[in-house]
Amino acid sequence: MNLRRETLILTGIVICAILIAGCTSSKTVTTTVSASVTTPAAATTAAPVAAATTPACPDKEVLTGNWDSRELGYASNHDVREAGVWNDAGPVPVTLSQKCWDATGTYKVGDCDGKLTGKIEKNIFSGHFTLKCANTADSSSGTFSVTMAADNQSFMGSMYKSGGYGPENSFPPSWWAKKTA
Repeated sequence: MNLRRETLILTGIVICAILIAGCTSSKTVTTTVSASVTTPAAATTAAPVAAATTPACPDKEVLTGNWDSRELGYASNHDVREAGVWNDAGPVPVTLSQKCWDATGTYKVGDCDGKLTGKIEKNIFSGHFTLKCANTADSSSGTFSVTMAADNQSFMGSMYKSGGYGPENSFPPSWWAKKTA
């Protein structure tokens, strides 16, 4: 009778320790714990307890680098495969830095400085942008979402200004980029 109570108490302490360690750690840890108490008559083993896991960081940080991006005009054809469309849109160099699933970036448009902050999930990079300009009336912010090509060397998607245009208004993708370094 005491053996059963001691096993339950020990199991409870182990579970509490796992929960406390999981709540204070920022690392991904998978732990299997089993407690056993052996007596001359019999052996009792508690069932294994596994902590929850989060996905590991990707093997390759595909966004890190320099990108030649273009936001195409809304009145123009949005298909960059057609002649002249890519060249007609002014280049906006973007520098991205990826750490695990998070990515940040910077870009410059005229006298405006832009920042990107987002996450990559599978082949979708999405998040928020801010564009701060010398003339504050030209400043803007909003969200973006782009889909990476299978070779991770280009992406296509859109930037949506807060309170402005977006997918709800049937705007097609207008932001394209290809990796330069």
